[in-house]
Amino acid sequence: MPGRTQFDEARRAWERTRRELGDELRAARMARGLSQAEVAAAIGTSQAEMSRREVGRTDGARGAALAVHAAAVGLQLVMRCHPAGDGLRDAGQLRWIRAFAARVGSGWRIALEVPVPIAGDRRAVDMMLTAGNARIAVEVVTRLTDVQAQLRRARLKARDIGATRLILVIAGSARNRRAVAAARGSLVASFMLDARSVLAELAAGRDPGIDASSCCRIHGTGHLVIAIAT
Repeated sequence: MPGRTQFDEARRAWERTRRELGDELRAARMARGLSQAEVAAAIGTSQAEMSRREVGRTDGARGAALAVHAAAVGLQLVMRCHPAGDGLRDAGQLRWIRAFAARVGSGWRIALEVPVPIAGDRRAVDMMLTAGNARIAVEVVTRLTDVQAQLRRARLKARDIGATRLILVIAGSARNRRAVAAARGSLVASFMLDARSVLAELAAGRDPGIDASSCCRIHGTGHLVIAIAT
């Protein structure tokens, strides 16, 4: 879970972005030989607001207004989010992480919140199970919104952390089960339907060594477990 340091870094990054945006808006306006008053009149704002934006004071400006401002001086505003951390965890996710850990045999060394060893990358896997040459990354998902996209992100994280296998523990809600059922056609060729065996192997301290997708229950809490060989 991110703490105050990460939040402070995010605020500082946004301040830098605002200043850079202001510099770009000002430079583009001047390159076109336009005054602040001319651009302000064209986009329906005040010269004072133009001045504030050009020095990075964009607190009161909506994204659409900034996009129109950029278009008026020949720019296109583009905003994207990139993976930089794992964000807040809900209570359910923490509970399921603990529940899954309780089902793992004593032959495994368990580590929680293991960071990806890439400079500047703040991603972390929920759990790492290590025994001999086996390094299993475990990710807990409380809500599936896009099975393929979430699976792809989990696989990339497992790859970047050097895992030999990936296990997804998905909250067994009706919504999540429907999402997995809808994606079944594209998954069935790669998954065996026996997650109970996966859990049994882990409990015995052995690498499951198989792909699996099935429904099971962990300490009374419904889960769907998907294990993928990477």
